[in-house]
Amino acid sequence: MTVCIAALYENGKGCVLASDQMTTAHFPIGYEFENEEVKKIIKVRETSVAYLLTAGDVFFANEVLEAVRKDVDAKGITATPIIAELFRAHYQNVRKQHIIRTELEPRGLTLESFYQGHQRLVLQVVQLIDNALRTGNPRTELIVAGFGESCCSVYSIINPGDLFCHDAIGFAAVGSGAPHAVYSLIESGYKKSMDAKTVYELVEKAKHRSEVAPGVGRGTEIISVPEVKHV
Repeated sequence: MTVCIAALYENGKGCVLASDQMTTAHFPIGYEFENEEVKKIIKVRETSVAYLLTAGDVFFANEVLEAVRKDVDAKGITATPIIAELFRAHYQNVRKQHIIRTELEPRGLTLESFYQGHQRLVLQVVQLIDNALRTGNPRTELIVAGFGESCCSVYSIINPGDLFCHDAIGFAAVGSGAPHAVYSLIESGYKKSMDAKTVYELVEKAKHRSEVAPGVGRGTEIISVPEVKHV
């Protein structure tokens, strides 16, 4: 499922973003392969300073991204906190639509007719669909990072579409390599008050440590927002 990391520096003056270059896709079974052309650190729009980092199914993540981009373009949204909330809402909606197509439509049901017709349906079918709606997992986790009115923020979005702001601790990691990356940052003494160069080095170290996890590729993309030269 790969790894993505985001960490603030200088108390939100900027952030460092990192990912591997392992692509995960389900068509129809899951495949994993390294491909540097499939970007996992994506600028949402040129008019905003918000970035999306994706761990998991690239098809699901791209579907969510395109829905968010339509809203951003239509409403002229530039602030990262609002964009993060859009990702949360569209993550939930795309997840729900996939469940409707796989569990409801083959049975001739809509979401409305399912909820209205519980008494007429076989109990086992009701339980199966309800379980899918509650626990169905698109195997995709997201980070949204960038600037609001004055400072940089980091958010994560996980199944079933819950949104968390990580500004209190300064960093987030998602994907199968996330636990290793998090422990690396903790053990290295990461603090969000650290300068850009130090945070860059700690994030780079955390990414390399995460490579022991299944599904994490050895290729690395790492950037600073705003761009900072590192020597």
